[in-house]
Amino acid sequence: MKIKMILLALIFILPSVGMSREVFKIEIGSNYERYSKKELRRRVWELERAVAQLQDQVFHLSMSQNQYQPEEWTCHMQSFGKTHMASARTRGKALALVMSKCSSASNAIHCDSGDVSCDNS
Repeated sequence: MKIKMILLALIFILPSVGMSREVFKIEIGSNYERYSKKELRRRVWELERAVAQLQDQVFHLSMSQNQYQPEEWTCHMQSFGKTHMASARTRGKALALVMSKCSSASNAIHCDSGDVSCDNS
């Protein structure tokens, strides 16, 4: 069990140590027809390196901002003086839930999706 924990720790630590290199800046070219094949290969390698660094940064930023809350939709409608309300991650789901609540409270014929108001604020 200890060996597994040590291996897992190394798997997570070593890539971050290897990625803690200096930020690589890309130089902008002007006339690509004048470059030799060797220079073009070097430029492709530099671009790949810069993209890999950028991907690492985006990944680490997204992992560190663990407080992402997905938008939530809330829909409501009135039927016979009664307000029905439902919330869900998608507008369609919230709409379906509020229609279901309305249908359960009264006859479904009195529940029209055109009467539903939804927002995601």
